[in-house]
Order: sequence, then C-alpha cells, then structure tokens
Amino acid sequence: MKISVIIVTHNRKEDLINSIPHYLNQTYPNKEIIVVDNASTDGTKEEIPKLFPQVKYYWLPENFDIRSINLGLYWSDGDIIWRCDSDSYPLTPDTFEKVVEIFRKHPEIHIIATQEVEKDTFEFRWDWYPYPVDKDNVPDEGYPANGFVGTGAAIRRVVFDTIGGFSGFGYEEFEFSARAIIAGFEVRYFPNIRVVHEASPRARNRVHRWLCSYEQYTRFSWKFFPFWRALGRTFCILAFQFAEGLYRRFSPLVLLEGFLLVLTTMLKTRRTERTVAPPDKLRKITMGKSFFAYQFKLYKHLLQIKINREKRSRR
Repeated sequence: MKISVIIVTHNRKEDLINSIPHYLNQTYPNKEIIVVDNASTDGTKEEIPKLFPQVKYYWLPENFDIRSINLGLYWSDGDIIWRCDSDSYPLTPDTFEKVVEIFRKHPEIHIIATQEVEKDTFEFRWDWYPYPVDKDNVPDEGYPANGFVGTGAAIRRVVFDTIGGFSGFGYEEFEFSARAIIAGFEVRYFPNIRVVHEASPRARNRVHRWLCSYEQYTRFSWKFFPFWRALGRTFCILAFQFAEGLYRRFSPLVLLEGFLLVLTTMLKTRRTERTVAPPDKLRKITMGKSFFAYQFKLYKHLLQIKINREKRSRR
C-alpha cells in the first residue's frame, strides 16, 4: 500500500519547513508527499522545492481553500490518502506503519480518525470524540466514529473514487464522513494514533473562518437531516453563532452578515443539495448526539483553554 500525504497550504512556509521532515522521517517507505500551494506570496514557491526536492510541489494561481486537496488527489497515486494541515504531523515516526497495518488487518475500515495533541506537552488538544473512551488501550478495530480531525486522517482512495472529494472549508471533515457513511464506508477512531497540531496563527482570518464554519454547519444540517431536525439545528446554529460573534467582538455588520449567510445557505442547500440520510445512517452520522451537545462540548473546551492560559500567565 502506498500512502500519499497531501498538504494544502497558503503562506505557511515556516510551518511547512517544520512539518515536512516529520513525513520524510516516517519509517514506512512506500509514500509520497504532495504540497498544493494556494497562491502563497511568502516565499513558499521559492523555498520549498529547493529545500525538499523529493516533495511534489504544485503552485496554484488562486486560493481554492481546502478544496485544493481534490487537485492533490488527481496528482497522487497512493492507495491511502493522508489528510493533514501545514502545521500538523504524526507524533511518532512509525505512524504510517500502524495505519497500513490497520487497513491490512481490517478491510472493513475505510477512514482512520486520529487524536490531536499539543506540541510541547503532548496533551490532547481537542477531545472531539463524543463519548469517553480508553485512549491508551484501544480495541484492535478502534471505536465507531462519525468524522475526523483535519490535522491527521488516513482515508482509502476508494472512498474518494466513490463519493468525490471535499466540498467547502469548515466542517468539511464531517460532511465528507457523512457522505462516506451513507455510501456504506466505515469510519473508526484510533486515539492511540496521534498527530501534533501546532495551531500556527499564520494567515488566519477569524471572521472568514467564523463565516465559513457556520455556513457549513447550516449546509450539513439541511443536506442530511429531515426538515424539523434541520430547522431545530438551525436555531442552535444561529444562537451559537451570535454568542461566538459577541465573544470575539465582531462588528454588528459582521454579525448581520453571518445571520444572513445562515439563512441563504439554508434555502440554497434545501433547493440544490438535499439528500436526507436514512434513519439508520443518520444515527451513525450523529452518533446519537445533538448539535447542541457537540457545540456545548466545543465551547466548554475553548473556555477551559482560556482559563488554563490565564493560570499559566499568572505563574
């Protein structure tokens, strides 16, 4: 099995210089690294091909956000696609060996979700899985999952060949996973396979990310859920969106833009993309948890991060 690492980047030269060696140092030999550059202007185009000639580097004249992964797929030939970010990389050099072993032993598994950890402490960065599990004594087949974190996931190529690639930035991992689940593919969570996420602040636009996330939350709800459940999720989306916007001190115009974006996305998705999931698949897509529960867990996590930072700053 060949692994194709696809890294989409935009003005993240220093992050790439840091992360690429972690992929080159993976002990599994049958691999390739593909960097798809979304019109970087920070010297990435000049430096990366020179520093890493063994990497396949492609520069795009426009920024197509995370959808550029789909171009990377076209240029790759691996049996397994490793989805990651510019500022993330496997914690240990034998990670790819573990991934290939899982896929070989379990042909019924199609997507491997991993666990993010902090760079310096190796503590869990975002405990996204909705249920408590033993993260060190993981079953041979992992845990059932409904998504994965974009900083590190292994996906069989057959999944892309069957359902297509990623569509849109923000919550795209769970939208992709939902389509995979509906198509009959299996997503499993292996928290003992860990990736370091440095969460670099470079080239991050908070307003843009906020708008994209809530657009995709809305699209996800109205694409896969029955009418009344989609409507209920939309009310939650609007409430959480407004609360986060206030917390981040966005201007009233930005808050209004977000409100209108949710409404227009709801109408557009209902008209053009609606493919309600069967009840059995819908339960797998949600894992029995409401949107409110997922969002509450996220904001509780963010609040804890803020509290921990304040405690550290006082020492």
